[in-house]
Amino acid sequence: MDFTKKFNIGLTLETNLKEFECFVKEYHTYIHSIYFSPPVNKYFHTRSKVNQMFLLPGKKKLFWNMLKLAKEYGIELELLLNTLVLDDEMIKKASILLETHDIKVDSVCFLTQYYESVLKYFPNTKYILSFNNGFRTVKEIDNIIENYKFDTLVLGSAFIRNNRLFSYLASRNKEVYLLLNNGCSFNCTTCNNVGTVCSYFFKENLKKHSLDYLYALQSIFPYELHEGIIDTSNIKCFKISNRSNPLPFVKNAIDSYMTNEVLKYLKISKNSYAYWGRAGYFWPHFKKINLEKVLSYKEELFRKKVKNNE
Repeated sequence: MDFTKKFNIGLTLETNLKEFECFVKEYHTYIHSIYFSPPVNKYFHTRSKVNQMFLLPGKKKLFWNMLKLAKEYGIELELLLNTLVLDDEMIKKASILLETHDIKVDSVCFLTQYYESVLKYFPNTKYILSFNNGFRTVKEIDNIIENYKFDTLVLGSAFIRNNRLFSYLASRNKEVYLLLNNGCSFNCTTCNNVGTVCSYFFKENLKKHSLDYLYALQSIFPYELHEGIIDTSNIKCFKISNRSNPLPFVKNAIDSYMTNEVLKYLKISKNSYAYWGRAGYFWPHFKKINLEKVLSYKEELFRKKVKNNE
């Protein structure tokens, strides 16, 4: 399987410039783009840890240097505007800040509520609709196609194995970025950047299903890509959730997906389950997950897809 320019990864500040340069030098062939939130204020960040990192000495300078270095290696830059409390003035400040530091983004990933501001301040970029918009039905997706100008849709949750939808979006000339390891609950109806909502759905689901089933359902193992269970022909990029993790996490996640390897990492640590499903509520349970049961449930899910001609 060819992974050239296939990965869309988050910019992590848990590194230094030397380590980051070694990373991009080794992996730039496989990295299509890097997504990031600008250091304007805390309202741009979905995770408080990322905002707190910017408050540490030297991290803002590191941030700008990392973006420039990524560009030098031919990696595209993706600006995130995916939190709920931004306004036009904040987005304007972000555009000015980027311009001040001589950073030209290639794409903007945003919520539809910021559509007019994005058109105004980023008129000549690729437009990506964020997973955080909370689209959960094909009808909702049809509606946004009719009402918004955009190039790409980020899909996760219950859509992660929806090959028909991938094909349909390709027929509508829309690219798909597939969230590989977000691990979101399939029945969550919203994405409001509040972790308590995620935990609520997970706890409710545990009352009806086993931990192993939920992890099997909500994670994507490498073999699901390599063996065609997920049809990758209509997927532009594989999105890795990683911004609150150090750089070795990103490397291992990419390596795992490219080499179709799971067991190797689980022998090192049960926390390696995060490479394929890293939702926060899973972490306390990783040591209890039974790999054989997970694989059995994944096989059951695949048989169901075949039976339903999906």
